Formats: sequence, C-alpha cells, structure tokens
Amino acid sequence: MVKFSLAKCKTKAAFSAKLMQKGKIDLKKVAKKFEVVMETPILLVIKTETGEVIVHSHGEILFKKCMDTELMEKVAEEIYEIGLKK
Repeated sequence: MVKFSLAKCKTKAAFSAKLMQKGKIDLKKVAKKFEVVMETPILLVIKTETGEVIVHSHGEILFKKCMDTELMEKVAEEIYEIGLKK
C-alpha cells in the first residue's frame, strides 16, 4: 500500500495528495488507464469519478472540484498503484 497524505492545498481551493516518501509517477502508465484531457512532459490532466485531476510526475495529485475525501483517497490510491515507478 502506498503512503500519502490528502489535505487542502495552500489556497484552500482544492485538495492535493502527496507521497510520504520520495517517488515519481510514470505518466504514460496513468494515461493508458484514464481519459486524458491534457498531457505535458511533467503533468497530466485526467478525468476520473472525482472530476478533473492534475497528476504531477513528482508525485503530487491535485483534485480540482471534489469535496468527497473518501473518493479522492480511493482515486489517489489507484493512480499511485498504476503509476508509481518501482
């Protein structure tokens, strides 16, 4: 199981998940499993059941318009399981 924290980000406009240990996310693996809205070398914007989610290659996941923390934790866990480079 991947250890991460989920909290409101500094602006309080969204929630973000951050890894407890250092890690990189393989964006290409994540892009294969989710509908991609936008793709750059350092981040992905994907559609999930929580709405649009920004996935950074350095390990941070930003949830734009969701307030359901249980659902965000489930989606973050899924993204980390798929994309974390082992």
